Amino acid sequence: MKLPKDWDKPDKHNNELCRLFQKGTFPCGSFSLPYRFFSPEGRGSGKKLPLAVYLHGADAIGTDNELQLSMHDIGTMLALPSWQERHPCYILAPQYGPGQYWSDDYVKRGLLRLIHALAERPGTDENRIYIYGYSAGGVGTLRLVKENPGLFAAALSICGATNAEGLDELVKTPLWLVHAADDEIVKASYHGGESVWAVHYGSRDIYEALKDKHEDLRYTEFKKGEMKKIFSVNPHCSWVAVSDRDNDEFREWLFSRSKSDI
Repeated sequence: MKLPKDWDKPDKHNNELCRLFQKGTFPCGSFSLPYRFFSPEGRGSGKKLPLAVYLHGADAIGTDNELQLSMHDIGTMLALPSWQERHPCYILAPQYGPGQYWSDDYVKRGLLRLIHALAERPGTDENRIYIYGYSAGGVGTLRLVKENPGLFAAALSICGATNAEGLDELVKTPLWLVHAADDEIVKASYHGGESVWAVHYGSRDIYEALKDKHEDLRYTEFKKGEMKKIFSVNPHCSWVAVSDRDNDEFREWLFSRSKSDI
């Protein structure tokens, strides 16, 4: 994937956080899913800890089991010591390879089996499994939430999109959508005019379709030019607002949700 010059780049200390994640491969039939896993050793005081599942975008496709974390800060933000001191958690960061997608049945099957295996461990709080992703990972997040209602305590989809199939299933999971109005890679809205892409639902379309029936739905849309003005990045890179170290709002919201509260 050829990246624009104004693409988001990781913080200079991101590699230090990447090294905190163990490498693994999860076999599922003839398919093996590479993943990285962060475990907060010595934290939690014996309490069960939440599990956060992070899905990367198309710019981190590969087989190196590195890019999903090294490409942006969004993958390592929950491993920051300042966050772990307040909200210790496990973090799962899988990677899919060339010619694959989060929506492929065999990829989803492998990922779901891995999530369930981690959720069933004694130290995991099954009421607090979170999922978030950007771009293609936002698409994958929405797909997994639609197809597995009741699995995740909350979801955060950044510059993602979906289709009409199973859209109402999203009302069963707390959801925050994030997008930039001038995103031309994945549009905030595909509805309006004679768009040939009206079959798709951008973040704004999802919000408009569900806002009157979803009890815990949020939508943040950055105005045209805001991503450039505030963060000096391409409008597609709205994930930088979520990984911004000076703004914990998105992360605090995600971790405040629990299925035990439903």
